[in-house]
Amino acid sequence: MKRSMRVLGFAVAIAALGYFLVYAFRALKGQDLTQLLQPEVVLAGAALTVLCASLIPVTAIAWSFLLKGLGQEVGFSITGPVLATTQIGKYVPGNVAHHLGRVVVARAQGVDTARTLLSMAYETLLVLVACAHLSALTFLWEPPAALADWPMARYRGPLVILISLGALMMMAAAPWIARLIMRLRSVDPVTSQTPLQMHPGWLTSLGCYLLYLLNFVLIGFGLWLVAKSLSREPIDLASLVLLVGAFSSSWILGFLAPGAPAGLGVREALLSVWLAGTFAAPVVVGIIIVLRVATTLGDLLSFLWGSIALAHRRVPTE
Repeated sequence: MKRSMRVLGFAVAIAALGYFLVYAFRALKGQDLTQLLQPEVVLAGAALTVLCASLIPVTAIAWSFLLKGLGQEVGFSITGPVLATTQIGKYVPGNVAHHLGRVVVARAQGVDTARTLLSMAYETLLVLVACAHLSALTFLWEPPAALADWPMARYRGPLVILISLGALMMMAAAPWIARLIMRLRSVDPVTSQTPLQMHPGWLTSLGCYLLYLLNFVLIGFGLWLVAKSLSREPIDLASLVLLVGAFSSSWILGFLAPGAPAGLGVREALLSVWLAGTFAAPVVVGIIIVLRVATTLGDLLSFLWGSIALAHRRVPTE
């Protein structure tokens, strides 16, 4: 069953990538691609790369909070390098290599395996809820052209309340869902060295939730800078809201596609659909190309500093 789902996910990724390539070919036909090498575009791309690389430290801080809430004090000096070195595994088809790598490397650094697994389950849940929540809120505030005439947009107030209540209910059900996620991943929790606390606490969960929200806002801001550098038309703050929502929704679908390495193809296709009615087609393609380059470079930079940090750490002895 898992193998068939990965094959299906890979097929979806290929189809989505094909859609984006056709869209990009049509949009860039007869266009001058040297615009991507203009100083302002390169500078905006560099800023986006730094923001992409900053996701690792922000996520590592949240991971440290989760581990502490589950009963083990683990500082950023461990969670940061572990995350930085293992996230490169998401480029391996299957979207599981970085998770497995984190468990193995964290264990080598003295982190309790059961707490690592449980914290990763909470992280997955909170990131998905934060992403879905932010996507819905931003699209209600500044809907893409495809949803401009959506009748439900007239009821933004009640929808915001319902969506927020839904996010709160998901966080309340976090312990049960975390256990379910662990079972779906077919991972047997290893017996803890100390009693395992199943819930990190409401305050910790809320703090991590806000940090995960911050990650998506940072990338949306970076995309806004890229859009301003590419577009000949003025780009307002409403476009910032749209870009945050577009990235969030494309990220969550790329994450859920089991066969797409780092969401390749799926995220590009969805971004092109969401942004097509707001920006000129060459600008949309430019944004997507710069985003993929920036995320890849950001992950490589993170891998480099994480590897150096781990190499200088003394591995704990039993």
